Amino acid sequence: MNQNQSGLVGFHEVDDDGNPLAAAAEGPVEGVVRSGLKLNPFIGVLWLVVTVLVVGGVAVLLNAPLSVSMTDRVSMAYVLFSFAQPGVFVGLLTFMGLMFWHAWQWQHRRG
Repeated sequence: MNQNQSGLVGFHEVDDDGNPLAAAAEGPVEGVVRSGLKLNPFIGVLWLVVTVLVVGGVAVLLNAPLSVSMTDRVSMAYVLFSFAQPGVFVGLLTFMGLMFWHAWQWQHRRG
């Protein structure tokens, strides 16, 4: 027996090629609490943007007078009414993109 060893036999998992796996892959360490839900701040901000675009756009479309027209001066009602439909459209596209992203992340974690 080699004199450098302490006499304890250490076991570790290896992959199919015989290479040792990292210690983190062996499982949770006692005393370490891991949170199951980790929120990406950029995704959280995107959800806020989607909510503002869709809810705000629908609210403007429902509450704006139908006879909004541009006069000598551009009014805020005209600007909001002009951008409400594209805002709702972009919000819905972003919502669909976020749903695909979440599905991909969920599949990546499960698979």
